[in-house]
Amino acid sequence: MSTRFVLSPDHICIAYDVSGAGTPILLLHGGGGSRADWHTQGYVARLAKEFRVIPVDLRGHGESERPTDRVSYSTEKMGQDILAVADACNAERFILCGFSFGGNVGRYLAACSNRVSKLIMLGNRIGPGVSAEFRLFIHDFRARWSPVVQAAGNVFDPDRLSEKDQDDIRQLSFPGKLLPAVLAWSTAMLDWGTVTPADLHCPTLWLIGSENDTAMQSLKNYREQIHDLQIQVRIIEGLNHEQEFENIEQVLPAILDFVRS
Repeated sequence: MSTRFVLSPDHICIAYDVSGAGTPILLLHGGGGSRADWHTQGYVARLAKEFRVIPVDLRGHGESERPTDRVSYSTEKMGQDILAVADACNAERFILCGFSFGGNVGRYLAACSNRVSKLIMLGNRIGPGVSAEFRLFIHDFRARWSPVVQAAGNVFDPDRLSEKDQDDIRQLSFPGKLLPAVLAWSTAMLDWGTVTPADLHCPTLWLIGSENDTAMQSLKNYREQIHDLQIQVRIIEGLNHEQEFENIEQVLPAILDFVRS
């Protein structure tokens, strides 16, 4: 995985890599993850047999720059990051595939840019930027960790926290050093707008595991609006949210059927 970098319009450095040749497909990882996840799970190697595969580290993640202010994580700025990568790869139009947080980011770009030829959303919702449940989670998360990050000053070092904070931070689903950035982008999500099915003007695959209650509820809320739109819904029985990404043997065939059509 050879890392390349590009500057977004607001001068944030965005990391990505390129494999294969053919129609470009940009991959956006889940929150707290990185583009390496697409390599680890085998998506890049298999997609690269037919496509030019471009996994991206979203700002605040992986090798990309990690601003710690919420204004840096607007949907507009994150969409500009994706377009900057596409420009660097001479990809005027491209397929966009995102899992969870990445799928959430991707739908905002697909709603405002005709450069997205097809959109694949794995396990995220349609509608507001966050669900009511996740909004409460973010408020609780901020209440627990914002005072800790603020007390640490300009340089956040998890190893210098109290023993209790170090124990708690090890229980998080992402490396502790990312905490200031995670606080920033999760807080920014509270202000993200609503994207409805009618806002998506390109062919879209919405893939949901039957055990992903949040996405299934979103589908229930918007199912009637999907009728006669360019949105294909695929429900894979028995998969929870993590498995929507990890179970490549069930997920990738659905993706390939869609992008080949």
